[in-house]
Amino acid sequence: MLPKLNLNDPARIGTWLAGDFYTVPALDKRGGTGDVTSVWRAFHDHFAWVACVAGNHDTFGDSPQHRPRIAATVHYLEGDIVNIAGLRVAGIGGIIGNPTRHHRRYEDEYLKTLELLLDDQVDVLLMHEGPNGTQPDQRGNTRIREVLEKYAPSLVVRGHAHWQEPFAEFACGLQVLNVDARIVVLTD
Repeated sequence: MLPKLNLNDPARIGTWLAGDFYTVPALDKRGGTGDVTSVWRAFHDHFAWVACVAGNHDTFGDSPQHRPRIAATVHYLEGDIVNIAGLRVAGIGGIIGNPTRHHRRYEDEYLKTLELLLDDQVDVLLMHEGPNGTQPDQRGNTRIREVLEKYAPSLVVRGHAHWQEPFAEFACGLQVLNVDARIVVLTD
């Protein structure tokens, strides 16, 4: 029998946010870019900790480069590693692309940052753009997958491109969880 999951005990629940939480006010189209500080703050108000990366549609305050400071338990990861609940969690936001556009960086720079993070033995990697999966409809970036297979962190939590089947496991032991447009509850 499965143990009862108590979602009313926020001291035991943390969240991983993989970006793109902005929506246009009228809710009538996809895309747009805007401030997601209130969304991150709402997660902070209800959970013990929040680890998050920015999506390519997310800003914080008036400046797209502004680094949000919401609370000590909200960990905005942009090339950073933090220890949370006994895990070493790293994060990289945005996507590969022309850096003159919002929250994008050149592929070589992105992959170098990714390798530097993974070289530091992380348990969980949180990212917005992520690898392609093991099934044809699990879209993603092949170059990112190649780097991840080389370092094989325990778990990658990613967003940006929706997968019908949210999980992929590779022969090297790498596990990828796609949380784009979904909530996933993991228990111990």
